[in-house]
Amino acid sequence: MALPVIFVVDDDAAIRRAVRRLLLSLRLPVQMFASAEEFLANITSDARGCMVLDVRLPGMTGLQLQQRLSEGEWQLPIIFITAHDDGGESRDAAMRKGATAYLRKPFDRAQLLSSVNRALHLTA
Repeated sequence: MALPVIFVVDDDAAIRRAVRRLLLSLRLPVQMFASAEEFLANITSDARGCMVLDVRLPGMTGLQLQQRLSEGEWQLPIIFITAHDDGGESRDAAMRKGATAYLRKPFDRAQLLSSVNRALHLTA
């Protein structure tokens, strides 16, 4: 059985690199994407693992991607990350639709690792 993969979707290359370095400490495969569209073009619905997903992306937003995944056969727990404060509206929407965590950038490293561990246990 293949190891679960941590899919990182963020349009900021520096954030993707930093998150990748941190997540590699879990000794699990990490795949990075700059957009929701790039993720959808490269991943099949039988993917196992979890997502670290930026709320604000060019094109399809993170919340729109979450909606699209929930309408299909996808079973990936989502940890949202964001640098934008909209008064909690995005957080509330994400959590209502089943996000496992919602973290504000800059987030605490331990908080992200803990969130990923929790999300991966949901798929076990």
